[in-house]
Amino acid sequence: MTHKNDFLRKGPAGLVVVPLLFALVTLALLAVMFKVFAAPYYSLVEWFMETSVVETQPKDLFDEAAQTLTNTENDRTAQEEPEQEAIPLSSITYPSKGDRYGRITIAGTTVDAPVYYGDTNSILNRGVGTYVDSSGAGIPGESKTILMAGHNNTFFNDLQSVEVGDVVTIETHYGTYTYTVERCEVRDYQDTTTYDFTRTDENLILYTCYPFDALGFTPNRYFVYASYTSGPELDADR
Repeated sequence: MTHKNDFLRKGPAGLVVVPLLFALVTLALLAVMFKVFAAPYYSLVEWFMETSVVETQPKDLFDEAAQTLTNTENDRTAQEEPEQEAIPLSSITYPSKGDRYGRITIAGTTVDAPVYYGDTNSILNRGVGTYVDSSGAGIPGESKTILMAGHNNTFFNDLQSVEVGDVVTIETHYGTYTYTVERCEVRDYQDTTTYDFTRTDENLILYTCYPFDALGFTPNRYFVYASYTSGPELDADR
């Protein structure tokens, strides 16, 4: 008997199409079953991952410290105690990359910006960054070289108004520090003599792109050098 209408006998295409249709139907059924039975487990994994990400997000140590001081303000006596000359390094929350840990202002200028630990592009878009990629670089109180950067067209634009003798104030979540400006210089961005991470005396270096109205890449940097004036020492031995 001849089956003229038999699809499978019309050509080899039928041998491919039919199995493919069965495969698609099977995959659809498996997808439905996965959604029904595996959804609760998937939600649990998703929740765990979101929780882990939150725990590693940068912190605002400066704001947290300010809130703590505000909450305990009523418990202070009328006469303030003198500021500590030294505090154990182990007693403070040392910032991690991305954390905001302070605020910088310079007398006689409009410089007033949040200070972050690290100096990535993301950080410099939010405030002033602290160089951290050397063991010789530190934060206020560590008796090291503190190297801070800011964009010339935003947070550090008014470095151009800084004069010798001006006072730089850096408020941190563990104390307030002041530095006195000693000199300002324009140097090439590749000049490694602009800083010294072998120094064991506390010194502050601020820098930004130069000229101040430049947009995009520029080979020069404007540096402000300041010496330590006051602020509690971070005692690494305690």
